[in-house]
Amino acid sequence: MSTLSVAIDERMRLVTAVLAVSDWPVEEQNRLTHAVHPHAKQVRHFMQHFASHPAVNGVNEALLNGVNVADLFSAALRCTWPDFTPEADLPNVLKIEAWVASLAGFAQQTAVATDFWPQHTAVWQEAQTALVKIFNDGDLLAALGQLGDVAVTAVTLMPNLVFPALTPVVATADSTVTLLLPPPKAVGESPPWPFDEDPGWVVATVAGQLAQHLLAADLNQLDEAERPLAIHLATAHCLAQLLDEFEAQAYLLRAKKAHNLPQLPALFAQLQEEVLGGNGRSLSTILQN
Repeated sequence: MSTLSVAIDERMRLVTAVLAVSDWPVEEQNRLTHAVHPHAKQVRHFMQHFASHPAVNGVNEALLNGVNVADLFSAALRCTWPDFTPEADLPNVLKIEAWVASLAGFAQQTAVATDFWPQHTAVWQEAQTALVKIFNDGDLLAALGQLGDVAVTAVTLMPNLVFPALTPVVATADSTVTLLLPPPKAVGESPPWPFDEDPGWVVATVAGQLAQHLLAADLNQLDEAERPLAIHLATAHCLAQLLDEFEAQAYLLRAKKAHNLPQLPALFAQLQEEVLGGNGRSLSTILQN
């Protein structure tokens, strides 16, 4: 049985701190100018003296080599805290063993977990509480289970107030998925909104990310053109189940226009009929017909 919890993972939070003084924030701004969470600025300031630490150098080298940051977070997730001893096979990334070993030294030398994070408990607790509230009244994993075979996985949803600031990151380990979720980006260059300002964005983003991992067996049966359709449909279904039909239809309208998918509304209507029929394989049924 899959479970979903909202929690702060110290291993993941440490990697966000490493990213804060790496080349990542500048690269992110080059892609899209944006204001970061005020706490991210505090982390960058606290970490400035450690910008040449081997853990930071390792991230910069990985970024130059095109390594996905999800692999870095996944590597940390597969290690113990706080000594970062690997408990499972690490992602196939050059020098990854040396990098995770350097995280233990980074944690100890910066004392971020003992001297810095405890001073900022309130901002993290506020974000965590907002996410708990959003997902408290519905079962996201059960909603996904109405669409296909959900992988048996312990899912942790973690607010990410540091970096990456624009995109969610999915870290994986054996039967474990941790989704780091940044706050919703505000209009223009204003600071990001609190999570509870836009529950629709939160549910849509989490559902879309988790569908790709938890419904992978069903998605792999579809061709490349069908998979994005399936993810959009799964996202809309979760919005309808956890929030309301209005949020689902609004999402479908945005996705239809943004991705030129005129068939989305009709497919969603079919999906709803399949879910009511209770066959448990709704996505593959409507997309493979």
